[in-house]
Amino acid sequence: MAYEIKQSPLDTEPDVAIGIGLPMGTSYGSGFKLTYATIDQAVANSKNLLFTNHGERPMQPTFGCNLAGVLFENNTELFADTVEETIRNSFEFWLPYIFISKLEVTPNVEDLNRITVDLAIALVGNKFDTRSIQFALDGEITN
Repeated sequence: MAYEIKQSPLDTEPDVAIGIGLPMGTSYGSGFKLTYATIDQAVANSKNLLFTNHGERPMQPTFGCNLAGVLFENNTELFADTVEETIRNSFEFWLPYIFISKLEVTPNVEDLNRITVDLAIALVGNKFDTRSIQFALDGEITN
């Protein structure tokens, strides 16, 4: 069985930057880290969506996953499902070109006030090239 792998036309040009990566600052003199592949820009867009709360983006008050809004909910058995549903709904609305191949929300056994989110994404149409994003949700989102 043959699979068709779709590649963005911008990915064929190695000297053309597609967007700005995260974190914003670099040590090379310019203030921006540039991305040159569509999947790398999708990772930066995903991090931007994950780490943004509702009301932070001007003119788009519902942009973001609003994980700080669910941070102080009771850590019950349904809490991980709530976080997973929040992430999936935000990606479906704001980043429909990204396919979530894996999303695991794991409560921490040692620290009950912390959960770990493990996310694997790919571009729709090219589900073979995946990237992983992992972070802990504990009041301070770090990657």
